[in-house]
Amino acid sequence: MLNRREMFGATAVAAAGAGVAPAEAKTPTQDPAPQDPTPQTGKAFAALTESNPLDAKITAFNTVSPDVEASIRFYRDVIGMTLVDDTTLGRDISSAPGIGKAGRRMATLAMPSTGRAMVRVFEAPANAAPNRPRPTSGPNDPGLMVMEGGARDPAEAYHALASVGTPMISPPRYYWFRNIMWGRDIDVMSFAPFGPGGEQMFITCNIRGDRPDWQADGVFSGFSNAAITSLDQRPADAFYEQALGLVRTSQMECYQKNCNQLIGAPDDAYYLWGNIGSGVSIEIWEMKTNSGTMYPTSLDRTGLAMLTMRVNDLDKCKAMCKAAGIKPVGEGALPAPGKGEQKAIFLRGAVGELLEIVQA
Repeated sequence: MLNRREMFGATAVAAAGAGVAPAEAKTPTQDPAPQDPTPQTGKAFAALTESNPLDAKITAFNTVSPDVEASIRFYRDVIGMTLVDDTTLGRDISSAPGIGKAGRRMATLAMPSTGRAMVRVFEAPANAAPNRPRPTSGPNDPGLMVMEGGARDPAEAYHALASVGTPMISPPRYYWFRNIMWGRDIDVMSFAPFGPGGEQMFITCNIRGDRPDWQADGVFSGFSNAAITSLDQRPADAFYEQALGLVRTSQMECYQKNCNQLIGAPDDAYYLWGNIGSGVSIEIWEMKTNSGTMYPTSLDRTGLAMLTMRVNDLDKCKAMCKAAGIKPVGEGALPAPGKGEQKAIFLRGAVGELLEIVQA
């Protein structure tokens, strides 16, 4: 009988006789660097003319309020919008997430003088939770964050809102960007108020000496732009490109304390932001932070709940979604004044944002 030492020796001899070397530790090898010039590929920003093939555009910001009358007064009497519809939803009108049963009140307001997006205010269900809980949520938490509008003067706009007790993160903050992608400098003052339903807004005021003449009838111009935050912009960019053909057209970085104080971020926060598509008015932000909480939006929770976007070919949009494996989460357009019966699908974005996509 062989002992363990003898067994090991016999095994090694047998392996050598069979032409098999004993196992040895191997040093990882690396392919040598190319010696000749080698073509490389990357991804550039899209040309404006090629960035929005479905002519997508935000047409409505959908908010949910526990006090519809207070929301109507805010948007009509303070912001200067016109109440164009105040109705109750019919039975089986839509399968949008959170739309609920028939009889729910919905008010629609518009800014006729500027043609900006409508604001639709839905009556909140009893004891509805918020879409983005405050003060625990902030820009580090991915999801649909704000609806953005303009004003002719920062002090005048701030006073108009402060005088009626509007909650705000801070007084107006100044910030400046030299933007070669837009062909103009951004030289503005902004602040972030909250509507009666808890929806967060940006009010931005151009303070450049060569700014264009103010076109609105009053202090405010209405709302047209949405900001969506993420911890990684790539899935968000991919969703909008696959579902709507929207391609990123700009990118900027922000590490300004004033901007962070405006949005309620830590003073040392750092983030990227830029637009997808041209004329659609959606910004995707990437917050440089290790963690956050995603807050998917729904029409049965208070605050900013959904964006409505029109496209020039809904069937093509559906086909693009199907090809990408993006499944609609509902269908059946919600009422829009002057539009009659419309076709629509509802989509869920990469960071939980709810979208109503309607045929133009």
